[in-house]
Amino acid sequence: MNFLTSLFSGLLISLGLAEPAAHAPAPLTASSGASLFAPEDLQQSGRITLSPAFTPDGNTIYFAQADCERIWNCPQLLMRSTRTPFGWSRPQEVTLPQRARVDWPSVSPDGRTLYFSWAPERERHEGENVYEDFDLFRLDLTDTDAVPQAIDDPDINRIRGGAIRKTRFVNNETAPVLTLDGDLYFWSERLDGAGLRDIYVARSNGSGGFERPEILPAPINNDGENDGSWVSADGRLMLLTTTARGSSAPANLHVSTLENGTWSTPRPLGRSVNTRFSEFAGRITPDGKTLVFTSDRPVDGGEAGLLQVWKIAVSEVPELLEAIEKVSE
Repeated sequence: MNFLTSLFSGLLISLGLAEPAAHAPAPLTASSGASLFAPEDLQQSGRITLSPAFTPDGNTIYFAQADCERIWNCPQLLMRSTRTPFGWSRPQEVTLPQRARVDWPSVSPDGRTLYFSWAPERERHEGENVYEDFDLFRLDLTDTDAVPQAIDDPDINRIRGGAIRKTRFVNNETAPVLTLDGDLYFWSERLDGAGLRDIYVARSNGSGGFERPEILPAPINNDGENDGSWVSADGRLMLLTTTARGSSAPANLHVSTLENGTWSTPRPLGRSVNTRFSEFAGRITPDGKTLVFTSDRPVDGGEAGLLQVWKIAVSEVPELLEAIEKVSE
């Protein structure tokens, strides 16, 4: 039984899955099924908090969090929390060699390795006039003395320096996700890419390393922004955010499935998830029951703009249920 078959069989599905009509993102209302994910336990109030990575048993999460409301105003640190009988433990900082910004961690399917995006000062930056260069790293979770190892080769981590040092998000690599086959998915913005931001895969080389990254072809990537990606452990389902070039519409969550070696056209998750605000970085919990994602929607009548983690039952997202059923057949 593959990952998504197991995920799907764990759901109690009582609704039919007829093809829903296409629609625009819904306005945020009190009837929205989404709610904040462990807001008190994770101390989200007033802090940027990004979608967590779950260990395979679902009992530990790793996530980036900052002690401020606006991104760039203070460091996003790598935090860890464990499940308790009453919820989640108070977040503890994961000590890294440098207190540099962290983005979008994930845990390997075997639970032994943490993958994350990190922007420390590095020896290879000397003379490159670098500006906050996010690179992909991995950390051995089985060794308490382990230090993060950069995943530089071949052509995975590029240097954000020189003429492009402050050009949009160019040459930042982020959101690494490893599949059971050892393939590494991530997104970046590269001047030789298809669009403003693109999703890539570095295939396993069979020896614990990776081949040169491949940009995923259309319909995943186009000339717009395609990012915030997460891929299921068996590599058959992708959650992503896609925004047309020049669009003023909010970034919203989409789902795509791998069918006969080709990713399907990303489909918006619809009114149960997407609003007139931005939603991105979706992940499905290991038990297959909950979708968690990041949104800048307002909380309790406050102002919009603070990035926080939200959740909704997978059973309330017909588009996601249909995608899971498709890859589980």
